[in-house]
Amino acid sequence: MALAREATAAAEAKDFPAYLAKMEQAVALRPDFPRMLVNLAAAQAANDRPEDASATLGQLAALGLHSAVEKSEEFAVLRDRKDFKDAVKLLAANLQPKGAGEMAFTLPEMTGVVEGIAWREKTGAFYFGEVHHRAVWLRTPDKKVRRFSAEDEAVLGVFGLAVDEEHGALWAATSAVPAMQGYTDAQDGAAGVAEFELETGALRRVVRVPPTGDHQTHVLGDLALAPDGSVYLPDSGAGVLWRLAPGASELEVFLASPEFMSLQGVVVAPDGGALYLSDHANGLLRVELRSRQVSRLAAPPATSLIGLDGLGRAPNGDLIGVQNGTKPTRVLRIALDATGEAVTAVTVLESAHLTMAAPALGCIATDGNFFFIGQAGWSRFDLPGAGPTPPRPVPIFKTKLEPEAAKRK
Repeated sequence: MALAREATAAAEAKDFPAYLAKMEQAVALRPDFPRMLVNLAAAQAANDRPEDASATLGQLAALGLHSAVEKSEEFAVLRDRKDFKDAVKLLAANLQPKGAGEMAFTLPEMTGVVEGIAWREKTGAFYFGEVHHRAVWLRTPDKKVRRFSAEDEAVLGVFGLAVDEEHGALWAATSAVPAMQGYTDAQDGAAGVAEFELETGALRRVVRVPPTGDHQTHVLGDLALAPDGSVYLPDSGAGVLWRLAPGASELEVFLASPEFMSLQGVVVAPDGGALYLSDHANGLLRVELRSRQVSRLAAPPATSLIGLDGLGRAPNGDLIGVQNGTKPTRVLRIALDATGEAVTAVTVLESAHLTMAAPALGCIATDGNFFFIGQAGWSRFDLPGAGPTPPRPVPIFKTKLEPEAAKRK
């Protein structure tokens, strides 16, 4: 990241040799980072190395991703070259849909931002965290959708959810963001975890991130329930992993790490001894709960885990990731080795469907399949002061996880 920033400064200063040298070093460290590959190709073009620029864009295409480089003035000098045109074709091919794109159902007449999802095996019901209306919505097996939680000023925008059958609770990550109804600047940085009664939706409590006095922004967008009853919450604003210990009334900083750049999703390892965290800017991370050690799991060659948001854990222990920080957006199966400490394969399950333009979180639900929100609705609130647009359905996708993989040990 530091090298990429230095490269950008060199490019702005028209020091193109330094721009190239810094980008070469950055890509050598992170060959899976899409934006860095585009910048390296631009640096190569600026240094009269057109063949290298086209080859670098071919590397980007090999990751299964796309960038509209043909429209960029940085590549204008390459537009008539055959190797550049070939690279553009390869990039464009990655915009073709992959996977079944099966829509399980829709949430009709929604006007907010549907970000979180959880499934209750006991009843077959789905729960949805909704940011704008600061609410949890319930979809029962008879396909009826209703608001599950009552209005309460203590609840902020609702993001990730987790069902806690043992304690009859539904846990929700809750954060104040501008898209939230009633948001004021004074609420910036407010975040926490809400505990609802699983049967009735009644609010039991909200445990807020303790004030630090430094006006730091906190955004708790997801959470995971560990076997011992601990609730872990990644903080994308502060770069911290929070924990609500069993029986505790306050959140504690479980871990802070320079690896935490933009924390998003979280799942517990099958043995309960580690967490997997998705980081938009840094890929996939593993946290050992006993030692509190953080390691980044490198992506295999010709794959990228940059832009990961939601995480799920398949019945066989594979991770299922929603990659919404890339173009196209994708759902990935991430296979791990026997130790759970290395990625052995990345498979694209879904990609480039028009109705999953802005996917959010997902969960393992009916028959061990992965259900995820295809279009959260953040674009409704892109402009300052924007409010809900006319009601529209929110698509919920189902990705079938092959039975043989689900049975692997």
